[in-house]
Amino acid sequence: MSSTIDVCEEYGVALAMEDFVPCVLALAALVILALGVRRRVPAAFPVALLGGLLISAGGFGKATWKLLVATGCWEYPWLEALLFPCLAFGFSAVAWAVLSAVKGREVAPLWFVLFPLAAGVGAAWMSISAGEYTNWPLLIAAAVGATFLGVTLAATAFRAGKPSVGVLFVLYTLGTNILPPLAAQPNQSAELQWAEQLTNSAVQLCFLLGALWLREHLTKLAVDTTADDKTGVPA
Repeated sequence: MSSTIDVCEEYGVALAMEDFVPCVLALAALVILALGVRRRVPAAFPVALLGGLLISAGGFGKATWKLLVATGCWEYPWLEALLFPCLAFGFSAVAWAVLSAVKGREVAPLWFVLFPLAAGVGAAWMSISAGEYTNWPLLIAAAVGATFLGVTLAATAFRAGKPSVGVLFVLYTLGTNILPPLAAQPNQSAELQWAEQLTNSAVQLCFLLGALWLREHLTKLAVDTTADDKTGVPA
């Protein structure tokens, strides 16, 4: 589908380069989360890692598309189109893995599989019917998965007596829901785009700082569980 704006005039090189910053921060946070999951529920680690890589692939694909457009007006729409399919399935996978780690056991995966799958089928059907690419069912699935993940992380931090970390995850959850619709608005000024991207970088930094705490928290839970299993007495 052709864009409603001239993308060759929309992005500067510096703005496009900055778009990689939140991608790098998010990738680091997702890898750290996956490592925390491995310490608590090893069987969920591959799912957490795959989900994190999917999310990062979508983000880096969009950032690469923007950079190519900014540097030479090289337009590869498929790079941009990867974003929401990767986010929908990736966030669902990470959300399942983190919930499993928090509970200390693998939770039922059915809805975490069916929801993004249904969104993908819906997006494909609507695209075929309309004769042009439609991604809003996947956008909704991505938002639901990211929100579920953020709420799970925030609730875990608050229950553990870490309100400062809980606030970080609340900010992350709000940012993942508010920023994408704002960024999708056409004909934005360069100043507004810079504000949105710098805010996104700050949101992903909150995610990274929170992930560092969660890894240590899950490690402590894993150690306590091991001690309980060996002694038969709560640690």
